[in-house]
Amino acid sequence: MKIQKLAIAAIVCATVFFTSCEKSDTNPTKVNFSNAPAASLAPSASVEVVTEDKVRYHVLNFGTRWTSTIVESEKEITLVDVGINNSGGAVIPVDLSNSGAELRAYANAIKKPMNIIITHPHIDHYINLDKFKDVTVYAQTKDAAVLNTDATFNQVYGDTAIGVSGSKEIGGFEYYFDNVSGTEAVENGYVYIPTERAVFTGDLTAIKRHSYIRDYTPLDSVDELSIWINALTDMKSKFSNYKYIFVGHLGYQTNVTGNFDATIAYIGNAQGLIKGTKNLTAGGTATSVQQVVDELKILYPTYGDGALYFSLPNAFYPGDPGAHWF
Repeated sequence: MKIQKLAIAAIVCATVFFTSCEKSDTNPTKVNFSNAPAASLAPSASVEVVTEDKVRYHVLNFGTRWTSTIVESEKEITLVDVGINNSGGAVIPVDLSNSGAELRAYANAIKKPMNIIITHPHIDHYINLDKFKDVTVYAQTKDAAVLNTDATFNQVYGDTAIGVSGSKEIGGFEYYFDNVSGTEAVENGYVYIPTERAVFTGDLTAIKRHSYIRDYTPLDSVDELSIWINALTDMKSKFSNYKYIFVGHLGYQTNVTGNFDATIAYIGNAQGLIKGTKNLTAGGTATSVQQVVDELKILYPTYGDGALYFSLPNAFYPGDPGAHWF
């Protein structure tokens, strides 16, 4: 009987040992990441690398214009947005012609299989796909539908974006995809990784940048800025305990709720100026797009300008009428 008990005990111990080893092998508590690529591979960008136990983020900010965040797991990488290779003409005078090649060189240097997520169908988030035609692209279902019918997207990528509804394992993490319709763009997707408490908001929020509000149509029955504010309020509650928020313009923050608060306040001020419920600093209410732009510059003197100036006439092409707010 004693021998039998010892045998059983040995089997139990062996089972515990091998089970423990298996869990340790498949769920390491900390990934031993190799050295990050040299920032000199992307001279048009500032590069910041943030390392956690199981994930490493490479945040590349190109020309104070746009951000691509590379999410690195133990065995793969995922690029969230790939940006644009031109500056926006006179609106943002900076040379980004090599940004796509630089981003690809940096990603290649990590030496892991790669994936791409495009947050939403604005061209400044996907034009550099011409340097990633061999890489699978994912987007939230509604955003993928817009991308796949976009002539420019089809030209630069030459394939279709895979639509995701709900969640999907990509690049070693379970990404959750969601979308808000009719705000900054016709569709605005965002993704998040609950296990890492990281959210990627695309253009739904920004960091010390004027948000793109050119397409606001206050003269019709749909108030895009109210939809936007309501969505951000819900997202703030949902992600209040998250560690990181990564945006399309520009970078990332660890004060997640503060980021939502700042964008909500900005959109609210812009809406008030356009609808006449908020007075100008000099008194009275705005009656032109130029007055709104000038007042937002006064209210946010340190914010990056690009998206704000896109609201003005001639922003995109000669004769461009600009925003239709009044």
